[in-house]
Amino acid sequence: MKKLGFYGFTIAGMIVLFILVGGVATAQTVQKAEASKTTCPNCGMVLKEWAHTNHEFSNPEGSFRTCSIHCVADMSVKSGTQPKDVRAALHLQPEKMIPAATAVYVIGSKDPGTMTQVSKLAFESKEAAEKFMGEKGGKAGGFNDALAAATEELPKAKPMIQTNRKNKGKIVDPVDQDLCVVCNMIPARYPKFNTQLTMADKKRLHFCSSQCLFVFMQEPGKYGAAAEVGDVWLHDYVSGRYIFARNAYYVVGSKVHGPMGPEAIAFDLKSEATDFAKTNNGQVLKFEKVTPAAIKAK
Repeated sequence: MKKLGFYGFTIAGMIVLFILVGGVATAQTVQKAEASKTTCPNCGMVLKEWAHTNHEFSNPEGSFRTCSIHCVADMSVKSGTQPKDVRAALHLQPEKMIPAATAVYVIGSKDPGTMTQVSKLAFESKEAAEKFMGEKGGKAGGFNDALAAATEELPKAKPMIQTNRKNKGKIVDPVDQDLCVVCNMIPARYPKFNTQLTMADKKRLHFCSSQCLFVFMQEPGKYGAAAEVGDVWLHDYVSGRYIFARNAYYVVGSKVHGPMGPEAIAFDLKSEATDFAKTNNGQVLKFEKVTPAAIKAK
C-alpha cells in the first residue's frame, strides 16, 4: 500500500472538513426551513399553540399554513387574491385537517377563536356542529360565510390587535435612550421609518430605518447577535401602524428616502405598494427578496 505524504494527508483532511462544513450548512438550512413552518407567516404566532384554528391555503405568492381564518382573510386582502385549496383544522380534532369547502363553521360560539373576538370554528359534519352549538351557541355556516365575516372584521380588528401586542410587550415603542444597532442614531426621532425586532433570546433591538434593519439581518453576528432573529415589526407607510415585516410589501429604489437615505418603504397592502411605486418609481418586493444591495441600488 502506498503511504500518504504530508500533502496527501492535508488534502484528505481538507476534503473531510469541506464535507463536514457542507453537512453543517445543509443541516442549518433545513432547520431554518423547518422553523419557518412553525409560525404563522402573517402574524408570527406559533402554529401549534393555535392548532384548533389552523388553516392551509395557496395563492399566486405560494402555499401557506396560518394560525387562523383571520390570517387567511388578512393575507388575501393584502395580496388582492382569493385563497385556493383551503384546508381547515377541526376545532375538536386539531390534528385533522379537511377541505374547508366541506367543513361546517360555527360562528360566534362561547369557545374562543384566534385573532378575533368572534370565533369561527370548523367541524367535519352538520351533526358535529349542531351538537357543539347545543352546548356553546353560535350559528352554522360554510367557509365562505366564515371568510366573509373574518374579512369584514379586519378594519376594526387590526388596531385592536396592535393595542394588544403593545399591552403584552410584543411591540415596544422606542424611547430616546434606544439607539439604532447599526448606525447609533435615535429611532424614536423617526416614527415613520423606525423598525424593531426581537431575537430568539427575547432581546429587543431598535433600528432607525428599514435600511439599517436589513443591513443587520444580512449579518447579525457582525453586530454581536448570538441568537436567531425572531419577530420583526415596522410601520405601514400609509397608516403608520406597526405591521409584521415578514408579510409586508416593500418598494425599493424610489425617490422617497428615509433617515439613512435609500429606504425599503413598507406597505401592508400590495395595491398601495404598487401605486406608490408608479408615482415615486421603484419596484415592489417581498421580505425575502429585500437586501441592502436592493435598497441602495440606483
